[in-house]
Amino acid sequence: MKVQSFFFPFKQIEYEYGVDFDFTLMSSKMMETRYYEGCGREGPIRCIFLGEFHPIAGPKISCQFPEDYISKEVFDSISAYIIPKPQIQKCTMTINALGHKIVGYPIRIDNSRYERNVYLFNLCFVCDSWSKTVQYEPVVKKLGEHLTIMEEETGFVSSGSTKLPTLLAHLLHDLNTHRKATLVEGETVMHLKVLEVRKDPTPVHDHDVPVLLSSVGLPRPGRPQRTAPPEGAETQSQEHLDVEDDEPFEVDMDADWDLTTRQLLPYINGYNHVSKIAADTNVEKTLVKSCIQNLVYYGVVTLIPLLKFSNMYRATPNLSRLFSDHELQKSCITFISKGCDPKDKPSLSEVLEILCSLQQGTTLRAVCERFTGISSTAFDVRRLVVFAQLHGLIKCLKRYPVYLRNTTRPNGINNRLDPVLGIRRLFTGRHCTDEICCLARIDLPTLDQIIEDDPNVAIIWR
Repeated sequence: MKVQSFFFPFKQIEYEYGVDFDFTLMSSKMMETRYYEGCGREGPIRCIFLGEFHPIAGPKISCQFPEDYISKEVFDSISAYIIPKPQIQKCTMTINALGHKIVGYPIRIDNSRYERNVYLFNLCFVCDSWSKTVQYEPVVKKLGEHLTIMEEETGFVSSGSTKLPTLLAHLLHDLNTHRKATLVEGETVMHLKVLEVRKDPTPVHDHDVPVLLSSVGLPRPGRPQRTAPPEGAETQSQEHLDVEDDEPFEVDMDADWDLTTRQLLPYINGYNHVSKIAADTNVEKTLVKSCIQNLVYYGVVTLIPLLKFSNMYRATPNLSRLFSDHELQKSCITFISKGCDPKDKPSLSEVLEILCSLQQGTTLRAVCERFTGISSTAFDVRRLVVFAQLHGLIKCLKRYPVYLRNTTRPNGINNRLDPVLGIRRLFTGRHCTDEICCLARIDLPTLDQIIEDDPNVAIIWR
């Protein structure tokens, strides 16, 4: 991409189409704050203004809310980037200068009804210089395109409509308070929403097991568990509530999912790993991984290790939450006793005794056999393990085989024809036994036998 250099009175800057314009000129107010550019924190929208090119006065702010938030001196210093050259119009741009971060989407309309046969304007959001603003870019772009249509049809922007100040005030309040807004002008209705920008999910492997978060009452990533409001407390009007706030959410199997997701959802039960789901649904494995990764990104599912009774688990410090968190206790008992007789619900002490018995050196099978004759209630231990892992109460210890010697064979046998040697090449300490089974397409007893027969293989537990 071509980069052009411009001279700025304070320092030379580099101006690149499509990326942030960082002048790195910090006012005293910026230096006093404890936040900094790139800290990743989201800040509120401080101001919304409409900049336009006047045929006589040149670039100016025609309307802003709150008034005088952006001074004339500040605007004049950056007006060349608010009303830019034609090459970068209709492109989202971010300007970080003079203590403000400004997000805009410059528009150019060519029409002979204007004095210079062209009209230039830009509706911009102003945030703190340290604030993350990528979540506002789609909103600014949609607003710019919507105002373009209104301008071409009725001249709404260039005529200096008296509705503009009210519109900006409405936008500022609703986007900051509810993260969404609805604009109604005549018969035109536009819905805006600030979407949450999450980190890219981790890659999905063949041995990963997807679990629906709704099945265990977990909120979506980054959102706290909802609690009932105290008696007498005012509840928020449902008119402005976001759909995503209704936690824990339920996954509707009959919803308007894409075809692949609709085919996979019935097989996501907390026990089937990716390879098994792909085989049972007759869907290409790469497509299954891509679909599950998409569901992980939007917080519909999460991934846990494959559940086997030969696994070893250990309790984590988070297990103490189960002693004091009554909502967690209720959720746990309800989840693990699902499908059982209500009279056979386990007590909290039985659940805690089993979880505390999980430790390194003791398999899940040994723990189950120990409590089979003691416990008077019957419940699905597998559901307890899934629930405990998703809430961070226990952790699965995985086995990583390591080959201690060189895998080359001096006897002249073709190494590629030896399947056992091919499996040993995976004994690097980077692949757990579940992953090796999926990659080599063998079952766990066969892999255990290979490891046991070879004295040069060591096991790392972590």
